[in-house]
Amino acid sequence: MRAKHVYIICLYLIFSGDLSAQLRLGPIGGMNFNRQIFKSNTYRYDALFRNRYGFNIGAISDLVLTKNLSMQSEFLFSLRGGFFKTDKINISEEYSSSVGYINIPVCLTYKVDVNKAYLIAGAGPYIGKLLSTSHRYYSDGNNIENGKLRVGLNTETDQIKPWDFGVKVKAGFELKKGMYLVAFYDIGAYDINPQFVVTRNKTYGFQLGYIFSLTEEDRYNRFENFYEF
Repeated sequence: MRAKHVYIICLYLIFSGDLSAQLRLGPIGGMNFNRQIFKSNTYRYDALFRNRYGFNIGAISDLVLTKNLSMQSEFLFSLRGGFFKTDKINISEEYSSSVGYINIPVCLTYKVDVNKAYLIAGAGPYIGKLLSTSHRYYSDGNNIENGKLRVGLNTETDQIKPWDFGVKVKAGFELKKGMYLVAFYDIGAYDINPQFVVTRNKTYGFQLGYIFSLTEEDRYNRFENFYEF
């Protein structure tokens, strides 16, 4: 399945569904710790790469399906990238990249009621559309290359593909009053490198948000439960 088709399916899951169900919305943001995993047929570069710090910011929707299940979808700008530095005999290399994606994860989320809050855990697919890129490459202290990465699918000239997708898993809690805090791990399942070295994004971090009820009935039920003793 092409990345565009997956993207359309994710948008359909976000904006479709039973309109009579309880739908909640809110802002969300947090920190990323991204590591790009490189691998070829002859060598795995995993040990060379280090975490690259970034952030994510956007919005979350919470479509309540049952008492314990909801479909949580996000629309995020996520800054990711990779970094490595190595010293070999007669040569030293340093490479860093920053890549910005619009990410749309759709997670089926299970909630356990613990009086004033829910313990939550969820998982589901995500799709990412590349928006911005930058990189620097040094060899023996000399700047060999910098600027934007070449985006495309050409195996000879391009450096990064325009799409990414994988699976998101998360766990945390949500106060019935609305505050939301989770830790997450995005497992990249797609090779984002058009050349012959396989590259995947592995991203973990945390997100903090506040989810608003859109109906008076839902607000009343949440606040009544929150203040019960």
